[in-house]
Amino acid sequence: MDDLETRIKQLELLQKQQTEDLKQSFHEFGQSISPANIMKGVMKSVVTAPGLRTTVLDTIISNGAGLLGSKLITRNSGNIFRKIAGKAFQFIISNTVRNKMPAIKKNIVHHHNGDGVNN
Repeated sequence: MDDLETRIKQLELLQKQQTEDLKQSFHEFGQSISPANIMKGVMKSVVTAPGLRTTVLDTIISNGAGLLGSKLITRNSGNIFRKIAGKAFQFIISNTVRNKMPAIKKNIVHHHNGDGVNN
């Protein structure tokens, strides 16, 4: 009978430990799916993924160039035709810069390494 009672106590302790482990896992899971932690994970993957980081950076640069071009055309004008021309110019500049980014990067690296020095 002593063996049976000992085994029951061991199983009760095991059940208590497993219940605590399950509660802890549930709490950690709840923390991991919070919106702040999800955004933190996404931002970390963007920063650490070289291809994605390059794509995001290229998009920011091309859209910034397009926006700058649009502002140069519209100059806070109320004229609807100037605004339309500014948006068209923004689209053209953004796409041109995005398409030329590989050549621009190559040129920058080329000059940075000293290979582009004119003789």
